[in-house]
Amino acid sequence: MTAQRTITEEIGEIGVWLMGEFGGRVPAAVISRVLNASRRDLEGRIDPEALGEMFHALCRFRLQRILAEDQRITIRIPRSRPS
Repeated sequence: MTAQRTITEEIGEIGVWLMGEFGGRVPAAVISRVLNASRRDLEGRIDPEALGEMFHALCRFRLQRILAEDQRITIRIPRSRPS
């Protein structure tokens, strides 16, 4: 097994874990885009031995930020009480 194969497997496992953590709160298509963008941003810039850990941290940060932005956008209007 090559080092590249190991990295690919690790990234796949992280993707499954993050889908489990954020699924239901963030659409699967958005999670997938975050995973793909994060991998592109890190590949070739991070030592392969640290790629999995950095990938996980970056994806989780980005997904948490998406959730936080979504919560800020949501406006709750209280129901009016009958007079």
